[in-house]
Amino acid sequence: MDIRRLRLWESRNATVLSNDLIRVVLEDQGGMVLELSSETPSGGRINAHLLPHYRGTGTSVFSDENAEYWKNSSYLYQKGGAYFSFPNYGPAFSAGDVQYEHSGFTASSYWMVERYGTDPEFGGVWLMSMVRNRKAKWQVRKIDMLLPNQPVHYTLCIITNNGTEDLLANTVWNNELGSPFLESGCVLNACSDVWTTGSVDQLSGTVSRLAPETQFEDWKKAPLKDGGTTDLSEVPPPIGTTDFISGLVPRSANLGWSSVINPRQQMVYFNFFPGPAALEDDMVPLNFNNFLFDFGGRNETPWALYNGGMSQQYSLNCGSGTNRLYKGIAAAEPTDAIFGAPTTITIKPGESKKLFYATAFCAYDNNRIGGNFYTVEQVVEGLVLKRTKSWAFIPADSTFHCLKKLSDRLLSSE
Repeated sequence: MDIRRLRLWESRNATVLSNDLIRVVLEDQGGMVLELSSETPSGGRINAHLLPHYRGTGTSVFSDENAEYWKNSSYLYQKGGAYFSFPNYGPAFSAGDVQYEHSGFTASSYWMVERYGTDPEFGGVWLMSMVRNRKAKWQVRKIDMLLPNQPVHYTLCIITNNGTEDLLANTVWNNELGSPFLESGCVLNACSDVWTTGSVDQLSGTVSRLAPETQFEDWKKAPLKDGGTTDLSEVPPPIGTTDFISGLVPRSANLGWSSVINPRQQMVYFNFFPGPAALEDDMVPLNFNNFLFDFGGRNETPWALYNGGMSQQYSLNCGSGTNRLYKGIAAAEPTDAIFGAPTTITIKPGESKKLFYATAFCAYDNNRIGGNFYTVEQVVEGLVLKRTKSWAFIPADSTFHCLKKLSDRLLSSE
C-alpha cells in the first residue's frame, strides 16, 4: 500500500494511491481520476481510463491562448478518466447571476487536498479533498480509498448545503473509458432492465443512430432512427455516431452496477454502488445507469480538430447518477421523473447527503466470462459474476463497510 503526491505539470498536481493490484492517479483539477490501472494476464499493465487527445496541460483554460478551442470550458480543458458531476449534469447555462458549468462545478474546479494517509484499522490508504462553491453556499467533501488485496477504488462524496434555501441538483459519477482497454468486441452489462434515449438535440454537434425519445427493455434490440435495431451491449469499431442512454436501476435492488468486459484481454471494469433497497436515510440515490457511446460522432472542437471535422474520439462513458439524461437542471423541477424515479435530488439547508461509489478493474480466469455474465451476487468476501456454471470473483467490500467506518473516524476527529 502506498500514497504520495505527484507533480504532473506546472501548477497541476495529483495524488497516487496504489496497492498490490491497482494504481489510481487523482488530479486536483476537477478531481479527475486520470488512471485506474491493473496488470493484464499477459503481464503488461493498462489504464482503463480515457485521456482525451485534447486534454490541456496548462494552469487553466482561461490562461491558454487557444481557449476557444475548448469552448472556454474548464471541464473540457482538464477532462479525463472518472469524475463527479454536481450540481449540473449537462450543458452550461446561467440562471440569474448564477453560472452552472458544463457537467457540473465539481468537474470544472480545483479540489483542495485536506488530508491523506494510511488507515490503521483496515490497512488501506485514503485521500480526503474538498471543493466549495462559496457563492452558491454548498460544498462537496470526497474521500477516496484503496484496501489491501482488492482491485477496487472506493469513493464517498459528502454534499453539504450551507445556504438558506433548498439545493436542487443532479448527482452523477462518470467513468470515461478509452484505448487500449476499450476496443471493438468489448461487452457491456448493467443491472437496468428498461432504457430510454433523449431528444435529437440533446448532445450538440453529434451524429446519432438511435431513435430519439424512445423507451425499450432489451438493449440488445435498441431501436435505430432509420429503422431496425442494434445490439448496444457489444462495442462496435468507430462508426461515426454518438448516443446517450439511461437505464433505471431496479427499485428492489440492494446493489446497483454496470460493467465493461474486454474478452480478448480477459479484463473486467465493474462499477457498483448501494441500490435503492440498501439506501440509508442520509444517502444520495443513484437512480440510473448512463452510457455515452462516443464512437466518433462529434464534429465540434475539441472532439474534432476543427468545427465540422472528423471526430478524433472513440470512447465509452459508463456512469451512474440521478439525472434527466444529459439535459442538466436548466429547466428541472423536484417532481421530474423517468420510469417513476426522480431525476434530481433536493438537499435542505444545513443538510448533508452521502454518495457511495466504487470501481473494480482486474483480470479474470474463466474465459467464458468474456461472453458476458447473467447475474451478480454479493458475498462476504466480494462479488461473484455468474454465467450458468461459470463465474468470476472480485474481492471487494460491496457494502462499503470500511469506507463508512473510515469516514466516521475522519469526520469525528475534526
